[in-house]
Amino acid sequence: MASPTGALLIDARSAGARLPRELALVAPLVAEQAFELVVIDDTQDTRVAGIARRHGARHVSMPNAPLGKRLGITIPSTTGSVLVFPALGCLASARTLLDLARRVSDGEVDALALSGNPPSLLARVLGRKQPDAAAGICLARHWYERLGGCDPLLDRDALDDLIGRLRLCGARLERITVHGQTP
Repeated sequence: MASPTGALLIDARSAGARLPRELALVAPLVAEQAFELVVIDDTQDTRVAGIARRHGARHVSMPNAPLGKRLGITIPSTTGSVLVFPALGCLASARTLLDLARRVSDGEVDALALSGNPPSLLARVLGRKQPDAAAGICLARHWYERLGGCDPLLDRDALDDLIGRLRLCGARLERITVHGQTP
């Protein structure tokens, strides 16, 4: 089974001080040539380009814009059949990310919504299943293009909106929590 190819996009603004750690976590995927690693940067912080370069990532600098627009500007210049973005803090290893991307690449699912926070203890005790805000998404490029990408006017809600539209269009979508379990 061949490794999936794709683009892993990390947003410098969302990552903040965690950017070097996040890049170190996923940099092995670039070394294995499974993924193109791209850092989207609208922070105007001159250190970000050097951090990206040290981890083998392509640095895309742009003016301040909502997340939906930042992704919309960057994704057309990427390659591969799988897109992963911003998955900050919700992946334990590069191998986990590769396994998720393989599921999408093999057609097992069309998209995986990555949740950064498991339900609280109180929510679990009360049996409440409120939808978590998406921390990231791993999806087939053709679904991203079919939906016209993210809404360029949305910032924090850009991923949740994209996931909602995927669901409405009948995409085979699965939600994955930090621990890799579906709620």
